[in-house]
Amino acid sequence: MSEKLENLVRDLWIAIKEEGREVGDKELSPYDLEELEKAGYVRREGGRIVLTNEGERVGRKLVRLHRLTERLLSDVLGMEEEVYERVACRVEHLIPEELEEAVCTLLGHPRLCPHGKPIPPGGCCLSGKRYVETVVHPLTELEEGGSGRISYIYVENPQVMTRLMNLGLRPGRRVTVLKRFPAYIVQVGNTQVALDYEVASRIYVVSGPHH
Repeated sequence: MSEKLENLVRDLWIAIKEEGREVGDKELSPYDLEELEKAGYVRREGGRIVLTNEGERVGRKLVRLHRLTERLLSDVLGMEEEVYERVACRVEHLIPEELEEAVCTLLGHPRLCPHGKPIPPGGCCLSGKRYVETVVHPLTELEEGGSGRISYIYVENPQVMTRLMNLGLRPGRRVTVLKRFPAYIVQVGNTQVALDYEVASRIYVVSGPHH
């Protein structure tokens, strides 16, 4: 399948499965729609486009690869958003399954892309594979005195997220663990913050020396 058709399947998956909207058959060119039908990824039902089982599988896979690539380029290589978005659109089409699992494991099986959108889990996420050294860890895995750069925060409560952001705990900031018990005391900039284990375990950091 061409890169263009793969992009169409990916975008259809996002629109239909993630955003929950109906896509009319007039939203695609007749040629593109015919090509997608020939490939077995979509069918038409009453003027709307429906993904087949294979279309859902391929679309979900491409969304996963795109968002994993964004995380890799952003978190590990430190690329700016404008760059990693452009590169991810190309790289997602080139990653074989074995490399996909290695990248996901390396990143600690992330749930969200840099834009906060969910990354569909793969088999390695469900089995908790750790066969490559993970560079993105929960804050709770740092020892006292250990530090890292915040990669992302997975907190569903918006009030807790706002509090953390207001305290300076946001992606890109350097954080150091001062104490682990009875609560996590961390330092970000000139501020010391107390966190319970549940919240600390939802803050993911790239450990290692300051770049």
